[in-house]
Formats: sequence, structure tokens, C-alpha cells
Amino acid sequence: MNTVFHLSSPDEINEDLIKSIKAAFKNKPISVTIEEDFSIPEWQKEEVRKRAQYAKENPESLLDFDDFIENFEKKLLDEKS
Repeated sequence: MNTVFHLSSPDEINEDLIKSIKAAFKNKPISVTIEEDFSIPEWQKEEVRKRAQYAKENPESLLDFDDFIENFEKKLLDEKS
């Protein structure tokens, strides 16, 4: 099992967090890696918000991955024939 905790600062590391980690991985060996989260620039956040809004307003623009792969495989088979 793999779990990622995103914290806004080390101050959020408290006894409740430690208890939840212990409960989730009870009697199992674990590794703990601490790394600094990178900051996402505001322009990228805004772009994601715009794309999410567009997808909400235009659901037909979204691709179903399974359908996409199925159609892609059919196209490849047709080209080989």
C-alpha cells in the first residue's frame, strides 16, 4: 500500500497523523520519505480551472479512455488489413 500525505507545513504533523499511519500500516514494515512539495504557479492553476470549466460545460469534449483505446486498436487493425 502506498499513501501520500500533502501538508502545508511541518506544523501539521501531529499525534493524530502519527496514529493514523500506525493504524494503516499496523505490524508492517514501512519507509518514510520526506520531501518538499513544489509550488504550482498561479497561471497553471488558472489554466486547470479553465479546462475544468470547459469540460463541465462541454462534456462531449471529454474522451472515454477505454473507447479511445478500442477505436485506436480497430484503426490499427484496419490499416494492417
